Amino acid sequence: RKVVRKLHFDPEIEKTAKANRKAARLTRESARLAGVTQETSEEGVSSPHTSDDKTNSMAEVNPPPPPPPR
Repeated sequence: RKVVRKLHFDPEIEKTAKANRKAARLTRESARLAGVTQETSEEGVSSPHTSDDKTNSMAEVNPPPPPPPR
């Protein structure tokens, strides 16, 4: 026997889920871009310790916003 229950749409949950997905996507994209930037800059530099620009630019990346309060 199967019990069928109708799922209820809760706009607050959907709003939170959307914010969480956006934060995760932004985190992945910034990590991917940081990796591409790091690989590109390491190709032209013989030693990774000669440039502090990478450290400064990565520190300036803003973290994703926190999820909205419930």
